[in-house]
Amino acid sequence: MLYPAPNIGGFLAAIITHGVLLESTRSVQLEKSRKAANEVLVPYQSILDGYQYRELMQHGLDKATAGSSRKLVEFSEKPGAEWFIESMPVFSITQDQTAIILDNAVVIYAPNLPAAPAYQNVVRVVSMPDKSVDPRVFWVSNAGENLKSESARLLAESLDLAIFEVNGEPVKRGNPHRTVRYMQGSKENMERGEIVSESCDRVVLRNLRGWLMSVPANPAHRPAACVGKSQ
Repeated sequence: MLYPAPNIGGFLAAIITHGVLLESTRSVQLEKSRKAANEVLVPYQSILDGYQYRELMQHGLDKATAGSSRKLVEFSEKPGAEWFIESMPVFSITQDQTAIILDNAVVIYAPNLPAAPAYQNVVRVVSMPDKSVDPRVFWVSNAGENLKSESARLLAESLDLAIFEVNGEPVKRGNPHRTVRYMQGSKENMERGEIVSESCDRVVLRNLRGWLMSVPANPAHRPAACVGKSQ
């Protein structure tokens, strides 16, 4: 780009002006992208507005299997004499509305060691694709019960995976890395990482960033022993 400036001062001012204009343009474009992406949430807004965080967390704990006992505590409570888990779940939905994605930032403290976490990681769980004719109807039916239930189930799975890893099971390090093809809604995604566990329906891996991921297996790339079995 040419900067019509008579001297170095004018040249620098032109560069600064150009930078401000570029940043402004990027902000506008980013805002447009966000609005376009969030349009998919419009049909669910009334359900989401009425679904309280405490309700979600309690339902997730009720569905979790790891640990002998679990209780939900206030946000203000700090780690103490028991195992303590901090969870910050962020949910999104695919643009085709057939799957929910959870990214849960998990921090775990061992008993009586509040200064340093025993474990911290991001756990991503992708739901199985909904195969109904109209997924929007599926999620919002019965006052959003399917949406709420699946969100809680994803949360429970993410907590279980984190607890299993901090306990050293069933996560085994040293497995060879490979590229996993999996379904994110109706689209195929790829992620390279270390396989933690694998079944006919799902794959759990540790990706190159160290995240744990539980994703639906791609039917076209399932193990030979799974061919012919229904998902």
